Amino acid sequence: MNLHCIAFGLIFLVVGIAFFIGVGPKWIKAWREMPKEEKNKIRMDDLSKNIGCVFLVASAIFLTSGFSPEFMNTAFMWSMIVWFVLTGLDVAFITKSNRYKSE
Repeated sequence: MNLHCIAFGLIFLVVGIAFFIGVGPKWIKAWREMPKEEKNKIRMDDLSKNIGCVFLVASAIFLTSGFSPEFMNTAFMWSMIVWFVLTGLDVAFITKSNRYKSE
């Protein structure tokens, strides 16, 4: 059992759930200070669920590696590489698409 991975997994789990249910954006100072007109241009519910899913996948990877030494030794590094690549593609999709814009 790897306690560092379990700790990171639990942190990502809490943050992922918070974003998925819509509480997470309130933790971000820039979001709290953003003018209401700017906030209205963003579909924060959908975007928050997207971000929550990204954190929940990271949580699953860390928790699996924390409880499974076999996974830690064989697949953890590759899983994190795939997660980083897919997260980068997701960020690119978010910035290019109109899915999260209210306009």
